[in-house]
Order: sequence, then C-alpha cells, then structure tokens
Amino acid sequence: MGSSETVLLDFWPSMFGMRVRIALAEKGVEYEYKEQDLANKSSLLLEMNPIHKKIPVLIHNGKPVLESNIIVQYIDETWKDKSPLLPSDPYLRAQARFWADYVDKKGEEQERGKKEFIEILKVLEGQIGDKPYFMGESFGYADIALVPFYCWFYTFETLGNFSIEKECPKLIAWAKRVRIALAEKGVEYEYIQEDIPNKSPLLLKHNPIHKLIPVLIHNGKSICESKIILQYIDETWRDKAPLLPSDPYLKSQATFWADYIDKKIYEGAKRIWSSKGEEMQKGGEELVGYLKVLEGELGEKPYFMGESFGYVDIVLISYYHHFYAYEILGKFSVKKECPKLIDWATKCMERESVSKTLADPNKIYEATMGYRKNLGLEP
Repeated sequence: MGSSETVLLDFWPSMFGMRVRIALAEKGVEYEYKEQDLANKSSLLLEMNPIHKKIPVLIHNGKPVLESNIIVQYIDETWKDKSPLLPSDPYLRAQARFWADYVDKKGEEQERGKKEFIEILKVLEGQIGDKPYFMGESFGYADIALVPFYCWFYTFETLGNFSIEKECPKLIAWAKRVRIALAEKGVEYEYIQEDIPNKSPLLLKHNPIHKLIPVLIHNGKSICESKIILQYIDETWRDKAPLLPSDPYLKSQATFWADYIDKKIYEGAKRIWSSKGEEMQKGGEELVGYLKVLEGELGEKPYFMGESFGYVDIVLISYYHHFYAYEILGKFSVKKECPKLIDWATKCMERESVSKTLADPNKIYEATMGYRKNLGLEP
C-alpha cells in the first residue's frame, strides 16, 4: 500500500495518534505523516474532520477515518493479512473493546487526582493478571489503546508525586439498544429487570468494573457497554439483519456516528435536565445544533447508512422517547427544527423491535421531573 494512498494527520505527543501509528507499524503499512499545528488547524484537517476538527485522522484512498479506536479497528479490518489486533472470537473481541473503552473513559478522569488514577491503573493491572498482553499471548487492540499513555506516566508521576511501578508493578510489564438489536436478530432471551439503587448480586458479579446496565450474559459470559454489546450481537448472530456494514470504511463511519450520538446528544440533553433558566435554554440550543448535524448526515436516506436499519439507527432511536421531555424543558420543537429526523424516527417506530422496546414519552417526562425535583431544580 503506497504512502500516497494512506495519510495520517497527527500531532507528535498525542496519545491517541500514537495508537494509530502503532497499529500501522504492526501491520507494516506505509503512509505519509502530516504533522498538525493544533493552534492553527490546517485546511486539510478541517476538510477531513469537519465535525470535531481534531487529530488523529487517517485518510485512506481519499476517505477520512476518525477517532483513534475506530481507526485502529479500521486498520485491522482493512489490512487483514498481518498481525491481527482484535481476536476473531466475538466474545473476546467484545472484551478487548470494553477495556479499550475503559482506558479512554478513565483516561479522561486522570485530572481528578493521584488516588483515583492509581485505582484506575490497579483495575487495568487486575485485568492483565499474569498474561503477557491484555487479551492473552498476542499484542492487540486493548494494548494499543493503553500503551500510548505510558509515555505520559513520568509526567503524571512527577506532578502527582507517586510511582506507578510501585503501585502497579504488573501494569508496567444504555440497555434498550441491546433489546432492539436482539429483537432485530430474532434472539430469544431472559430479561431481568434491575433496581438501580439496589443493585443485584448478579449485576455486581457480571459488571464489577462499572456496576451499570445493560449487561448481556451469553453462555455464562458477560458483555458490557451498550455499543460493544450491539457489535457482539451482530458478530455472534450473523445469519439475520446485519447491523453494521461489511465494508471496513462504511463500518468505521457507522461507528463514528454512533460515538458522536453518545457524546453529543447526551451532553446537550444533560445540560437541559440538570439545569434551569438560561443554562437550560442554552442546553436546548446546543441539543438542536447536534440534531441538525445528524439530520444533515441522514440526508435523503431512509436510514443512516442507507436502505437498511442498523447500528447508528439503534443508537440514536434509543434517545427518541426522551425528546418530549427535552422539548418541554428546553422550549423547542424537534419536529420544527429537524423535520427529516422526525420522519426517520417515525419510520423506525414502525419496526416492532423499536415500538415494543421504547418507553412511553410521558413516563419519561414524569421520571425526568422527579429527578429534577431530587436535584432541587423543581419545587
């Protein structure tokens, strides 16, 4: 693969860019490296990543792939002939994705301080155990997610006045989506309702890290995090209703937009239900802006990735029954602001998998108001 076909836009100390460089090196891929000045972003970076305007960006055959973990998966699926980064077994692949996701979520929380950071590292150390790498004998996806943080450890140790080697010696060596996906695949399952304030021993046993729902237990093994579960379902029950495209680039695009939805829609929505007055109004404006971006991506297509209901649709439609509450609190109308998005949602609601899964919007509104009252935001 010639360098003219593969270009990486990056910034040399970026932990996220390092992941991509490591993955490309593991695969033996030649590429052109273009260093970016983050204070003065290049026209190429802005063209290739108009949504987040961030590095790293992998440009392959003229098409951009965004978000470091998504890029690493794209690299693994595109250059299959050498050094597999993800296991072939769907369960092990789900575990690798879980730990990569854990690294990113907890990496963002490092600024909370030394004690929390050490505890996060101890959890990761526990997962490594006595294995040479996260998933066993082979260097792979979860390792690539964590190892770029290693070169920053000296800085963290110096500022925090602690020793990672001393603390962690081995380390140095949403639920409805799942129900929709299972229904689309025609998978029969036992549903166990959880009382979130009083978490069951079963939940704590099968998700001891985050202690959150949803958790899918398949053949006695647990898979956590809703988007990871969706991918696991798609890879395990392949014979019906594919949720992700088979083409690596299209798959990376679906993964990108699902990630955008969780980051941005939740961000705007939280600003609405956790505030009041001017701040709540700003949250409504922010949420509408994010929805308009998604409406633009949807365009004239019936579903986000084309003619078939799939992964991105499942991720976004799980927010739909909350729109009523957001609209009342934020004083806006999704139908007025984003009519095509409402047409899409109406089409999704025609699917039995969706209509039988989503909750009554009025009950969601009542629950939201109750939560706001507990926060002291409502009388």
